[in-house]
Amino acid sequence: MEKNSWVAEEIKAVNLCDKRLKKRLGNVLEALGDKPTTSIPLACRGWGELKAAYRFFDNEKVNEKEILNSHRLTSIDRIKQEKVVLLLQDTTDLNYTGKNDIEGLGKIGNDYECYGIYLHAMLAVTPERISLGCVNSKFWTRQEEGIRAQRGKKKIEDKESYRWIEGFKIAEEIAKEVPNTLIVNVADRESDIYEFFLQTNGIREKQGAHWIVRSAHNRNVTGKGDKKIWEGVRESPVIGEIEFAMPQGRKRKARQVKQEVKLAKVKLNPFFNRGFKEKSNIEINAVLAEEINAPRGAVKAKWMLLTSLPITSYEQAVEIIQWYLCRWQIEIFFKLLKSGCGVEELQLEKAERLRKCIALYLIIAWRILFVTMQGRKCPDMPCDTLFEDDEWKSVYMVTYKRSPPKTPPRLQEMIIMIAKLGGFIGRKSDGEPGAKTIWQGMQRMRDFAVAWDAFNVTTGKRCG
Repeated sequence: MEKNSWVAEEIKAVNLCDKRLKKRLGNVLEALGDKPTTSIPLACRGWGELKAAYRFFDNEKVNEKEILNSHRLTSIDRIKQEKVVLLLQDTTDLNYTGKNDIEGLGKIGNDYECYGIYLHAMLAVTPERISLGCVNSKFWTRQEEGIRAQRGKKKIEDKESYRWIEGFKIAEEIAKEVPNTLIVNVADRESDIYEFFLQTNGIREKQGAHWIVRSAHNRNVTGKGDKKIWEGVRESPVIGEIEFAMPQGRKRKARQVKQEVKLAKVKLNPFFNRGFKEKSNIEINAVLAEEINAPRGAVKAKWMLLTSLPITSYEQAVEIIQWYLCRWQIEIFFKLLKSGCGVEELQLEKAERLRKCIALYLIIAWRILFVTMQGRKCPDMPCDTLFEDDEWKSVYMVTYKRSPPKTPPRLQEMIIMIAKLGGFIGRKSDGEPGAKTIWQGMQRMRDFAVAWDAFNVTTGKRCG
């Protein structure tokens, strides 16, 4: 069976200085992508393929940055086709506690009794939540717990929080490569650090990357009668309301949320005890969205969103909120990586090998998320734009128990067929299939595609 076209596309620009390594990379990516929920031995087709995979992860000429670099370049090609692209930054920890034979792990979590690897990733998505690729990743380990008093004396470049500034610098680089696309870096509360705002220059009118950050600190601001930012912005008039569906969270049920929207321009005061000077005051826009009529017992959804984007109207403020809501996509991405691809179950001897393998799974998790959302955005697109002939034809025959048509079905119909293979029932009340059922269905799809090709080869016939 020929290599999946999407695999070939994502590795076409890889530079491993060895054609055999590039071929092996494609083979391993395809094998893991076909069976993302199984272990490496089960994903590989036989001992020879398994041995080749382990040699690939152990090869000193291979590193996770080079594995992802080709995917990054292909992702930028996709970014160039869009008017607006959001670069979502977030951090997750990968827990390998109990796997003490893995060399190179560090301490994770608040109790520092767990061991694993930290991963900071940047996912490119459109405002319609179509995932375009993982354009950056950073792995690191922590060997010991830091001391709060010492952290305050460190330069920002020496702190883990510098990763948010590094991420924005990458966003700036991408913005230069795609001058016709508006690039907006979106990050949650951890990125609310003064040095981030200082280095990103506040409100920006010129070409370059912009940013949206959810506020974590009730900062001092200038010109609000010595009030802090929350109190100051709350005094602004309500300019309108927004309503949206909030998905289920760890301690939160899914529900409809209605928020009042307020807007203000503020100047952040510098931290004098860190050596910042008065001229370091930074002017930014703030959008306050507070839930009204929240259900009894529910935590009210209230966000202070700080941004470099110019805002003068209710429509622009709502757009900022809607772009921030897209941040949930990177949480789904991490869930796919952990629950779907099972990266925390990997059994490799060294953290260095783990990082290389996880880099491949970052591409696989992106692919699953891309297929999920593309079916919603372009339901009438022919399904052969995303799926091989052996994939859609075999799934069609298994689903409908009849020969596939000459014309490929619509993409939405193909997505529904795949989701049903993964356990999606498809009742009217079920809504759209989620990423979980789709990645479960996709691995069954690949099994059917292999069987389809094997039958055609052995019989010399074409099914249907």
